[in-house]
Amino acid sequence: MLKTIGLGIWATIVALAAGYMAATWNTGATVDVVRAESKPSGLETRHPSAITVPMISEGKLSGYVVAKVGFTADAQALASSPIDPQPFVVDEAFRHIYTDGKVEFDHLSKYNLDTITAAIKDAVNKRLGTELIKDVLVEELNYVDREQLDKQTAQK
Repeated sequence: MLKTIGLGIWATIVALAAGYMAATWNTGATVDVVRAESKPSGLETRHPSAITVPMISEGKLSGYVVAKVGFTADAQALASSPIDPQPFVVDEAFRHIYTDGKVEFDHLSKYNLDTITAAIKDAVNKRLGTELIKDVLVEELNYVDREQLDKQTAQK
């Protein structure tokens, strides 16, 4: 009986000591992680949300362009920038698709995406006053015809 009580006390002391050591022991790994995160390097890619751009031709709504663009930028410049460039990229993509007369999605043809992405990049960098954006990426570009959309809505 005395051995059982002694074994119980010993097990309790070992468990308390192990819990205390686990709670207070610092490996230093968290310091390294914080240091690594505080100084990012290389290019970073961001993915703003998709935009829906109404396409108007001859005074009527002809359909919608659904576009998703991403961009790359220097990670250190992004971290030190006081302004988040994502809203500017989305705004410039919307403006370019909406106002550019060359992009007529109801008349399908190939477009020079390099010209479109370069124009978006240059406009954003000009608005921000720095060469923050390195490249604009087209992740998704779809056209939804209004007549097809109306038919699908009427069927439901």
